[in-house]
Amino acid sequence: MEQAFDISRLLALRSLTTPLAELFARQARDHLTNLAPLLNPRALLGDLILGEKNAAKSSNIAFQELNALYQPVAKSATLGLQSELRPPLEIFGLTPEIFPASYTYTPPGHGKPITIITPLKWVLIYKDLGPQRLRELVGSHSRNDGGELKSCVLHYLVMQILAGRRPGVAPILEALRFTLSSEPAGEFGGLPYTYLSAPIVTVRPPDALVIQSTQISGTNTFEEVVDPAGIQALADPLGDEVMALVAEHSAGLVPGT
Repeated sequence: MEQAFDISRLLALRSLTTPLAELFARQARDHLTNLAPLLNPRALLGDLILGEKNAAKSSNIAFQELNALYQPVAKSATLGLQSELRPPLEIFGLTPEIFPASYTYTPPGHGKPITIITPLKWVLIYKDLGPQRLRELVGSHSRNDGGELKSCVLHYLVMQILAGRRPGVAPILEALRFTLSSEPAGEFGGLPYTYLSAPIVTVRPPDALVIQSTQISGTNTFEEVVDPAGIQALADPLGDEVMALVAEHSAGLVPGT
């Protein structure tokens, strides 16, 4: 960013980031409510799910895909789950939800990792199964049989499969200007997270400001702020496509063509 990035600019961008994050999160939740049937595990696995009676088309193929994703994750030292996967599967999540995404960053010379929250990017998973719940289950894994952790992991893998299907939910969300992506979560043995991102992005300010902010707040957490350049560059794909057709077929009919 070309303009000098000082504490006053950080505060100004923070005051803009918060309402933008609230706006896009509200829109995302509204879209997910309407698209929930496309992210329903029952549509993928049918009667392979515990308690489900209705079969799903190609459920056996979907199970093979799920098992292929599950095996390396289950065998990771972080999770240490039983690698055998057999139906019926304990998958109960039905309601898709978004949770703030974050990553760990250690400024050079600082020596202390900082949790960086990205307010316009979220983890897409089912209700009550956000990253914090996953951390709790990993922490208590050695004190129980791991059944709840295994179920939680399966939900993340099912979301990965459903979100990546085409035709499916991804093209619809893209038309609504939200982007689906996937990245392995290093802290959970490479378990894939499905992310939903707003059409504008946030940025991490210079390290000095990040450190100063955490010192003032007394926490090791910092929230990125919106990138104004991204707002200026916000495009309208449909409008661009329409104008391209106008220019091709009726140049001069519409002002600006």
